[in-house]
Amino acid sequence: MKNYYDQQQELQIALYRLESLKDQKEMYFNKTQPTTPDYSKEFVNGGVHHDALTEYVIKIEKIDKEIEKLEDEIESLESYLKKMEKCLRSMKGVLEKIFVAKYIDNKPVSEITHLCHYSPTDVYRKLQIIKKMIEGGTEC
Repeated sequence: MKNYYDQQQELQIALYRLESLKDQKEMYFNKTQPTTPDYSKEFVNGGVHHDALTEYVIKIEKIDKEIEKLEDEIESLESYLKKMEKCLRSMKGVLEKIFVAKYIDNKPVSEITHLCHYSPTDVYRKLQIIKKMIEGGTEC
């Protein structure tokens, strides 16, 4: 259960990082779009001209490589999560059933009580045990 939960967190972080890289890419692209010329800078910096398109290409090349690696990592994480989920669903233990219902299927406690034939109090106790396992790093 802990491994699945940790893997899920890693996937979420990778997805946030991918979103961040795509936002950076868009930001750099927007810098290449035409703007009105600012001639005051030309005289101050000695006439040196910075080519926004060249800078864009250099930065985008690096970002694209990182995006490609990240997409591969996300694909791998999703694959492992599916395998782990399949194994968790096949386990017969009560804690595993409650974990799957709560953390994978996102079911409320009222539905879990019907699924496992436990009272809400018992389900909350089991969820506390699961939470301690996830936080403490112990596996069942």
